[in-house]
Amino acid sequence: MIITYLQVKNAIIAFLTGRPEGTRVQVEDHEAAEILLLDYIEQIANIATGANIREAHASATAGVNCNLTWNTVFPNTNYTYTVNGFDNHGNPVEIYLISKSSTKIVIKTLVNATMTAIAIPQGT
Repeated sequence: MIITYLQVKNAIIAFLTGRPEGTRVQVEDHEAAEILLLDYIEQIANIATGANIREAHASATAGVNCNLTWNTVFPNTNYTYTVNGFDNHGNPVEIYLISKSSTKIVIKTLVNATMTAIAIPQGT
């Protein structure tokens, strides 16, 4: 779940300044607001440091399906990826997508190649 700035702001207002006049701040409400704020900060830090970026590397054999398995599994297939492959002379190779799952993409090339892929969840 993605936490937004507005969600954090609204929680702080509701739990601290939005309570009925003359009532005390409830410990559990204060704690919930602080935890939401910490979760939001951690989410932003992860995005900034690239924690959401996945990568995969493999050697492809000409005409044979090649599994590019992500170093961290996605929760679903809602991600965007880029694949690059180079033959033993350093020339780029043509890549065919066979399938996509939360754990990997399966590709095929027409020549032996070294493959590299990166991916990020959509919406980040």
